[in-house]
Amino acid sequence: MADLTFDAVICGGGNKGLMLAMYLSRYAGMSVGIFERRHEIGGGLATEEMSAPGFRGNTHANIMLPWYFAPLWRDFPEFWDYGGQYDQYLVSDGGAFMNNETCLAIYSSKHDPAQKRTVREIARFSERDAETWARSTEIVATDDYLSVMIDGLMNPHEWQMRPEFLERQIDFFTKYLAGTNLEPTPEVLEAAPIDAVKHFFESQEVQYCILRFIISGARNVLDPNQGAEVLGMLGTLPTIGFARGGTHQIAHACHQILVQEGVQFFTHAEVEKVLLENGKATGIRLADGSEIAARKVVVSAGLSTWQLADIVGDDIFGTEHAQRMRNLSTSNIGNLMWYSFALNEAPKYKAEAFNPDIHECMWLGLSTTSSPEHMANECRYANQAKLPPLEDFSPVVGCHSLVDPSFAPPGKHVAQNEMQGPRATDLSEKEWLKLKQTYTEDMLNVWQKYAPNMTWDNLIGCDTNSPWDCVRMKNLAPHGNFSGIDQSLSQRGANRPTPELANHRTPISNLYATGGFWHVGSNASVDASYNCYKIMADDMGLPKPWEEQGKEEPDSLVHWTRWAIDKARESFPRDPKY
Repeated sequence: MADLTFDAVICGGGNKGLMLAMYLSRYAGMSVGIFERRHEIGGGLATEEMSAPGFRGNTHANIMLPWYFAPLWRDFPEFWDYGGQYDQYLVSDGGAFMNNETCLAIYSSKHDPAQKRTVREIARFSERDAETWARSTEIVATDDYLSVMIDGLMNPHEWQMRPEFLERQIDFFTKYLAGTNLEPTPEVLEAAPIDAVKHFFESQEVQYCILRFIISGARNVLDPNQGAEVLGMLGTLPTIGFARGGTHQIAHACHQILVQEGVQFFTHAEVEKVLLENGKATGIRLADGSEIAARKVVVSAGLSTWQLADIVGDDIFGTEHAQRMRNLSTSNIGNLMWYSFALNEAPKYKAEAFNPDIHECMWLGLSTTSSPEHMANECRYANQAKLPPLEDFSPVVGCHSLVDPSFAPPGKHVAQNEMQGPRATDLSEKEWLKLKQTYTEDMLNVWQKYAPNMTWDNLIGCDTNSPWDCVRMKNLAPHGNFSGIDQSLSQRGANRPTPELANHRTPISNLYATGGFWHVGSNASVDASYNCYKIMADDMGLPKPWEEQGKEEPDSLVHWTRWAIDKARESFPRDPKY
């Protein structure tokens, strides 16, 4: 006899499990139990006081984009007020270059919706590139662009093969790209990003900013057949934002809704086995021996593919497929030195003399020169399980407390940093402890060459979060890679994580799977949860909110993506003192 019974049993309390539970409880009317191995829910939606008391930082997910929660803002109108809030800096993305103390600022959609200020800054380096950016901004602003973008993000892959999706892609290409300097020709699509970016832009400053963010998406800029990433960045860089109050606020918003829907949460509850009867998933067994029955469905939400293989069994998946699930590649792109610094004052950059607005940049790359080879070298050294030499250090830095006072005590600041590091498995514990200290010293020594006030006297405390620390999240073990598995072409799209699992079904009836190992991957958005629910709705005859009047897609999600930027502008006007 089962210890507990629910309609839906969800294995994993990270963001994918929480957001899927919102649809299963409110729209499908199911009783839901969420079972999480760790001491709290949220997974990568994590914010802690970590660098010093009173200084808060995000220990995992940091970047938010306006489409991340578009279905939730539409289908759960209270989500924003409960804490599911998006905001942006004055400058969303940029690069500061040591050799000539210049910088390039890509202004945010919140503060520069028509990208006129960005175009002026790009023109300081290249008039041609400024014209290209202006034209791309016009395209990105269209409903046609957003519709095609959302089609590829918020729909399962088998849906994307339907005629209406393909027709929108063809119409968009024909109307806006064919025959222009932005056309994604075969030579571009087959190229590595470091080569494709040179096809579209002549200034190294623009090239650098684009490539810096491609790496932040766990893509290797040297990988062939990834040239389309460059075009994707044209619409993405101005929209880079963060979760107001810290990334964990998103988890709080989900939790508040789920509690009201009657969902039950169980922490310190590690799933050991999926229970099967006549080839059908009927529940789970926990590590403590408890058995939980599922009347309708069991979902692996946030577990890695190898965890999924473990709790189901190789004999059920079939030895060949189970081995393929375990052998998915995880290289060194996505293993991050994710440090947080408690500061007496915010960094003050030499490049502010070139453009004062670079002071308030969320995703600021620091590079000795604007040469894109620094990005290539970061990937080369990462794949050798090494940090680059100091001349190739190109870290990302940002200071949330400049735009959100909840991150630091009054008058103080907290800055966060990202750069590729080795995998957790590449070094011993002793080597990691030494590297974590060395990286702190190297980071400050490099940083103060761009911002002279970034000295030890300015430092109050530091949290040394690394791939070695990230294995506390079992689905990121053993390597500590935030992407879980590579974002190589063979493990993206309809192949992510494998062709058999890409549409969230498994070979077992009533067992579904989703999480960061699934499309789109490497983010904290609702995408994988929403796509999983769409498949379940088709298979199980569940309610489909996207078919309700006024919620038809892609139009409704285009509206709510734009709404997020407008809402941030309205809710969080920029502090004039900055």
